[in-house]
Amino acid sequence: MLSTKLTSAALAASLALVPATRVAADSKDFIAGALLGGVAGAIIQKEVRKKKALEQQQQQQLRARTRAPQATYAPKPRKYAPRKTYRPSIPATSEGRDIQSALTYFGFDAGTVDGRVGPKTRSAITAYQRYMGYEGTGTLTSFQRHLLTSSYLRAEAGGATTLGQIAGLPDGTRGLLKIYREDLASGTTQQRTLSQVPSAAYTDL
Repeated sequence: MLSTKLTSAALAASLALVPATRVAADSKDFIAGALLGGVAGAIIQKEVRKKKALEQQQQQQLRARTRAPQATYAPKPRKYAPRKTYRPSIPATSEGRDIQSALTYFGFDAGTVDGRVGPKTRSAITAYQRYMGYEGTGTLTSFQRHLLTSSYLRAEAGGATTLGQIAGLPDGTRGLLKIYREDLASGTTQQRTLSQVPSAAYTDL
């Protein structure tokens, strides 16, 4: 009787242990499967991302090859034409023509006789002033202008007599200016016959 009870108890215990062992084994298999599945999924996702990144890189390289190169334009420096300076026009006057004519007659190049007293006429006036012993300013005083123009008219009116006088002067036509200035100072306006004299005789007049 006792042995029967012990046998029954051992059988029951063995039956109780069998399901627990299986449950433990099943749980271990489940955990191992889950771990393996997670690792495999991570690897698969990593490979998918790498593949996508590679495809995007290849597409970008393809676009860069097929895209036409963009020309680069460097801005050209602007060129500015020099600004013109306009000088006011010099008015032509009859007095300007008289001065230019007189200067030219006495050998001071005043350029074209147009009545406009420009730079060339000013240069001729300066040469005339210095020849006569005045300061070369390029601007005539009233006396210098009167001497110049009246001497020109007197020489023109003298004709052959004037030519004879010029021939006897070392300075030629210019020498008349100093002769006529001396006549103005003495009040003489008559033509006179001159003997040849050194030009220095009239320097300080």
